Amino acid sequence: MRAWLALTLASLAAAACTPMAAEQPDHRRKTEALSPIIPDMPRQRIALMSSLPLVYGAGVDMEGVIAGKADPHPLHQALAAGHDLVLPDALDARTLEGVRLAILVQPRALAPGEFVALDTFVRTGGRLLLFVDPMLEWPRGASLVDPQGPVRSSLMSPLLKHWGIELLNPGIESRRGGKSGALLVHPGQFGVLPGKSGDAQCRVDDDGLSARCRVGAGRVILVADADLLDPEILRNTDESGRATRRFVHDLLTELGQEGGG
Repeated sequence: MRAWLALTLASLAAAACTPMAAEQPDHRRKTEALSPIIPDMPRQRIALMSSLPLVYGAGVDMEGVIAGKADPHPLHQALAAGHDLVLPDALDARTLEGVRLAILVQPRALAPGEFVALDTFVRTGGRLLLFVDPMLEWPRGASLVDPQGPVRSSLMSPLLKHWGIELLNPGIESRRGGKSGALLVHPGQFGVLPGKSGDAQCRVDDDGLSARCRVGAGRVILVADADLLDPEILRNTDESGRATRRFVHDLLTELGQEGGG
């Protein structure tokens, strides 16, 4: 019974990435006009984890998925189309086996063993792109206290502290970040901690909006905002949308360069 249920859910997830044209929202017909959110990379196993509704879309329950109303996030769509995408429920040596790149977007609270697994993954040569937000706003309309909703304030401080950095909330309404001028809403700010417990080498960039760490043989890029991945921003054809897609594209390009960072 469990195997049948798992197979059914997997089939639904795959179908969610390629829904019927008749059910497609208007924004999907504009996809070809948008600049790519991920660069051309060799096909690889990529792990994506988030407390946000990246797989089916905000407000879409299982009944909606079955009805063909799934609306996957642009990042999920792009990764699933060109790579072997895995969506782990938990992080451990088994779920991260064979993964070259992990992308975490405002993940749920991780258990101590998961922090260890993620640190080990990077330390042994993995690449990690981590979006953490001290004041997440999307998806709008969701209750701030909904236990099934996204994490509104990042819970990654144990791992950040181990790497020698901290995430602060400077109370900024919004600002532009990166060379592309991506729009960041209520972004956080990274700072370097004295007396770190690990051996990571981190630097803070762009006035604290991002940080880059070398951890063992691997590398991490951290972004102090997750609202920039709001689908409404990414699917916008104006300069804000183009700049934000280019921002994510450039981060993944950087992580894909051997010896970069």
